Amino acid sequence: MTVSERLQKRISAAFYRHGLLCASYPVPIILFTAVSILACCYPLLKLPLPGTGPVEFTTGVRDYTTPPSEPQGDPGDLPDWYCSPPVAYIQQVLVKAAVVPWDSRLVPVDAFRSPLAQVFTLLEEIRNHVHRDSSGVRSLESLCLQVTDLLPGLRRMQTVLPEHGCLLVSPGNYWQNQRERFDSDPDILRTVHQHEPKGLHTSATLRDLLFGVPGKHTGVSLHNRKHVVTYTITLALRSYDARFLGSLRSRLKQLHPSVNCSLREDHMVHVHFKEEIGIAELIPLVTTYIILFAYIYFSTRKIDMVKSKWGLALAAVVTVLSSLLMSVGLCTLFGLTPTLNGG
Repeated sequence: MTVSERLQKRISAAFYRHGLLCASYPVPIILFTAVSILACCYPLLKLPLPGTGPVEFTTGVRDYTTPPSEPQGDPGDLPDWYCSPPVAYIQQVLVKAAVVPWDSRLVPVDAFRSPLAQVFTLLEEIRNHVHRDSSGVRSLESLCLQVTDLLPGLRRMQTVLPEHGCLLVSPGNYWQNQRERFDSDPDILRTVHQHEPKGLHTSATLRDLLFGVPGKHTGVSLHNRKHVVTYTITLALRSYDARFLGSLRSRLKQLHPSVNCSLREDHMVHVHFKEEIGIAELIPLVTTYIILFAYIYFSTRKIDMVKSKWGLALAAVVTVLSSLLMSVGLCTLFGLTPTLNGG
């Protein structure tokens, strides 16, 4: 008997044993399969539905004007949603800090305690900055977006999120923007991680919001060998004032000069969050699976060996749908972005 024949025989025997096992214990096999499908689809629970993610549009900062509520002239390449004043303007102050030179006698927590302490100095400088010109005096208090209350779902985070006043977030929110609380905190990592959700993280967390960058890029970890900490101070403004922001940018650069700053200052990114998807938008997808179900049913109707044609068609549709959801769920779990164009 040749090698290929032996291999073919072993494969046939393996399939036979698998079929015999499924036929002997149908209920446990079905339950195990259902649990496996649900486990692989778990990361999809917090993902937005397809087509509801935010879209971006970039314009130049120079000579920027608020888009009018009514379209004027030829819109050109402008998206249809770019037709009214935005809800808020977001300005971030990016901070990269490190302990230099690094002494071998220092403990790992020293790599981010001192860089994080700088956030309180920056917050004070930003809050106290005032720009004066011929048109008047402007400060952050007069331009920022004011918040009056937290949403019901965020009440449990009222100790770290701003509840009244300017909408300004930073890592300092963990300590209510008080340097004394930060200095007396014996375990900074525990304070940062105490509000993190348990289990898998399939969406942005409070840490991502306050630090302004993905958690793995903050450098706030005991395994940070580069000793570089990255975070942002995020300001929400109700109106855009180029003179005030330019003055603030110049002031911060003067106080904290950087020779390798490569951030672009000539572009503004507009982000549009779409409305929740409706039932009507799911009709094409549902219709496709109904057609698939009918095709399989009518294709197997003349096969006498199949006892339930409806069951076979339903199983095929469930297999296709579950395999799609499982693949997307596993891609999400490992940080991959599935696309429909093979990219």
